[in-house]
Amino acid sequence: MYTLKVAKISCGNCVSKINKSLKALDDAAEIAIDRLAGIIQVKSDASLDEIRATLNQIGYPTTVL
Repeated sequence: MYTLKVAKISCGNCVSKINKSLKALDDAAEIAIDRLAGIIQVKSDASLDEIRATLNQIGYPTTVL
């Protein structure tokens, strides 16, 4: 499981966009998003680099925790 700090998660639409993009990368991914803390936890067969690149492409740069 990967834990990432993500800036700019400000609304439900942001959460939806992140979920949709990560599910497109790995449909079986398990994703937990704490919008207020700006923390995403992802359990996926995709690599950490792939996950971070996907989030960066949609405007959500990450820091690994």
